[in-house]
Amino acid sequence: MSAEAYFSVTYAQARDKFIAAAAAAGAEIATYTHPSERGPNGEALSLDVAWLGARDAKRVLTVGSGTHGIEGFAGSAAQIHWLASASIDTLPPDTAVAFFHAHNPWGFANYLRFTEHNVDLNRNFVDFTQPLPLNCVYPIVHKLIASPAWSEAALTETFEKLSELRELIGEQCYSNGFNGGQYSHADGIFYGGTAAEWSNNAFRQAVSDHLLAASDAAFVDLHTGIGPEDGHVFLCFHEPESDAYDRARSWWGERAVNREGVTHKAVAKYQGLLVDAFVDMLQGAETTAVVVEFGTRPRPVMQRASMAARYLFCHRDIAPALRESLQRDVREAFNPSEPAWRAGVVTQSKDIIDRALSGIASSD
Repeated sequence: MSAEAYFSVTYAQARDKFIAAAAAAGAEIATYTHPSERGPNGEALSLDVAWLGARDAKRVLTVGSGTHGIEGFAGSAAQIHWLASASIDTLPPDTAVAFFHAHNPWGFANYLRFTEHNVDLNRNFVDFTQPLPLNCVYPIVHKLIASPAWSEAALTETFEKLSELRELIGEQCYSNGFNGGQYSHADGIFYGGTAAEWSNNAFRQAVSDHLLAASDAAFVDLHTGIGPEDGHVFLCFHEPESDAYDRARSWWGERAVNREGVTHKAVAKYQGLLVDAFVDMLQGAETTAVVVEFGTRPRPVMQRASMAARYLFCHRDIAPALRESLQRDVREAFNPSEPAWRAGVVTQSKDIIDRALSGIASSD
């Protein structure tokens, strides 16, 4: 099959393909259905978990997709591609693989990065019983990006001012302020929310239902949008030289920990990451968790796409032609249609998953 066959046009199609591939491989499927939201065509929205292997396996590799909604088209294709050549009989002893499909099904179905409340799920895993993280830079950023009108002239001015801000405060501070997560502007970008989203709770429930008995647990969270356009990068958030850090380096090589290929001059100090929640929930296990980003477009294009997605959410009554144009820009930024890019995603992801499986299977 061509790489294109593993990709889908809609969330519903991706879900159907995933469930079919999982069933064909002999996986057990558990479904966590959103109780109140539906897709654009009335379809159910759910996090689906496909478990391949013995239920009492002590070593479990989890591969997740769709944390950022629309990015799930690539992650789903990667999962389906791997499952297409998998079976229980080929797994190492005492090892299972769990595929978490569509962490954020609302964003997936609506071709947007965030949840039904404009919440970035990957900034939502914070302790909401404590004071929320403070982002002193974001209010400045918000004033620059939250224009009531969308025009090329306004965008040019916005990017000029953002560039001036970056020069003024430095690359790291700017990246933290723009990308790191903020909890003050519900109509902003990278908004972490004020309470746990349904997708947050569903993910935690799925982890509790499937992984609490594991002694070794690995997690690969698949994303798009950072890195070279024909490759991928790893984002490892384990403490340098910790056992988990060393395992990641052993499984995938030095590039798993040195952020080789990252196109940002400074990676933000992110708040509320899903991979951190995975690790925190499995304190009794030996955990190894990484984010894998498949590069798509240059950083300015990605920033523009993030702003366009926010604009689409906050301005529901815009002219159809503008809406169509912005939707196309967002889709091409986070789920490029080029056949070569899609082939790279499924080929590279299989190698990444295979290396993780081999690594966890050899754990002492």
